[in-house]
Order: sequence, then C-alpha cells, then structure tokens
Amino acid sequence: MYLGPAFLFAAFASLFYIPDFLDIPFGVLTPRQLVSQLLFSVFGLISLAALARSIEFDPVWPWRPGFRRTLDWLLGRTQ
Repeated sequence: MYLGPAFLFAAFASLFYIPDFLDIPFGVLTPRQLVSQLLFSVFGLISLAALARSIEFDPVWPWRPGFRRTLDWLLGRTQ
C-alpha cells in the first residue's frame, strides 16, 4: 500500500536532481536550480517516509507475518 507511493515520489525526485549541487556556490545558484533542488529534497524525503511506512505496515516484506502466511499458503504448507 505504501510501496507504490515510495517509488512514485522517488521518480518525481529524480526529475529535479541537479548533478554536483553541493559543489555549486550559493551565490552562483540560479533561482531555477534552487527551486529544483528544494523539490528534489522534498520529494526525496516524502519517498523515504513512504518507504519507512511500507516497511512498517505492508505485507510484502519477508519479516512481516502476512508475507509468511501468504508464502505458506502458496507453497501448500500447513500450520
């Protein structure tokens, strides 16, 4: 449920990435570069937050009980 938005926001973040941003002096930055890097940071943080929520709640991770139940059911194991 949260894994999809994590990938979506990561894709959005990649659209605004500026190579070597930390090497550009602040006084030389254009407003477009500054806004682009701010958007990259915001989308990147949202992506990481969604990934953290996915790890906490989604059953697609191997350590979650829902994953083990589904895997047991698919492999025909009895409990």
